[in-house]
Amino acid sequence: MKPWLVGGTLVVLLAAWWQGSAPAPYIVAAPAHHIGEVPAAVQAAGLGDLISTTAMRTATELPGHDEVLLQEDLGRAFVSARDGWVWRVDLHSGKAGRFAKAPLSPTGARLVPGNPDAAYFCMARLDDEQYPDTLSPGIYQLDLRSAEFTPVALRVPLLPSTDSTEGLVHVPPKGTLAMADMTDRNSRPVAFCNDLDVSADGQRLYMSEPYPWPDAASGTGAVRDAITLAANGRLWMFDLQAGTAGLVAEDFVFVDGVLLESGADGKEIAVLITETPKFRLSRLHLAGSSAGSSELLWDALPGMPDGLDRDAQGRVWVALLKSRSPLMSWMHANPWIKPLMLRIPQQLLPVDKSTSILLLSPDAGQVLAYIKHDGSLVSDISVVVPGRNRIYLPSFDRNNRGLVSMPYPPLP
Repeated sequence: MKPWLVGGTLVVLLAAWWQGSAPAPYIVAAPAHHIGEVPAAVQAAGLGDLISTTAMRTATELPGHDEVLLQEDLGRAFVSARDGWVWRVDLHSGKAGRFAKAPLSPTGARLVPGNPDAAYFCMARLDDEQYPDTLSPGIYQLDLRSAEFTPVALRVPLLPSTDSTEGLVHVPPKGTLAMADMTDRNSRPVAFCNDLDVSADGQRLYMSEPYPWPDAASGTGAVRDAITLAANGRLWMFDLQAGTAGLVAEDFVFVDGVLLESGADGKEIAVLITETPKFRLSRLHLAGSSAGSSELLWDALPGMPDGLDRDAQGRVWVALLKSRSPLMSWMHANPWIKPLMLRIPQQLLPVDKSTSILLLSPDAGQVLAYIKHDGSLVSDISVVVPGRNRIYLPSFDRNNRGLVSMPYPPLP
């Protein structure tokens, strides 16, 4: 074959691949974002790889999972697993079994305050799994006695985009609408329920929606928005007592973890959120003189912050899903490469196997401990769940097996 013909054929094939692998038109890369050096306070708090040396694995029947709901007084835990089931773990025997088949893939979850027999679960589509059109992502309540799910919040108000490059906080929530009055004209189905938290009185649910696309999915389905770094993330609030839903925050990057902060009266005054691919932890002020503003607490973290939780002492635990690689920082600073990155099959993208956890003071202003793990025992830690004597390290990785936990780290 003549060289010119070979070259022409390659050009045609490359053009066809480029066109055929193009992402949807709404997948648009953000402008350049420069990520700085890891904060010195994080580096100084490093305790080494304590996960490798102190962690243990129980309930080896359990597949990869996103969240663990501990009920140590009752000797049990409920786990949202990637196989589409909520599993029940006997904390005494260390055995696990399937408990309730979820409508979609269960992700973030919280126990219902004051009710040991109920829990709220986020439901989302997972990767390329097929689900009936009649099932919608959103928040569902699980009866821990009957193993039955009940829909709680599956739609949100339909609001115009602001096209802002900075995160906006709305107090009171923007576009508040009665859930009973929602129609296809004034609302839309939840696209991606990632994580949630519940007010102390159990009346208000705060839900993160990292991006609103119709094909939104957890797992590797989130990689596109992690590459683009586009400000599509939203935080919604559902007031169960008033029966309303409204927008608390918008135009953040991939809002993921949600953790409420309450005042002396028990009413929420702020909410902590993670912007996972932006390596950030922020506080959104809901009350007081700073209401309606956001405060950047930690930037340029050494890993992608995912789920948030609080222990009995009020300290904040942050799971850093994947470590930040030089390629990630370079890619976000040079967005011209992103059209190519979006076309490369996800299984071919380079991924750092290490994962880590971060412990912050109750006000999230000081780093108390940083533990980086090489990924040999557990990868992709999605949240740190503090118990009485141990912390639990869920992993949504498809290859993960069992419930991994470790003792509390020694602190100076």
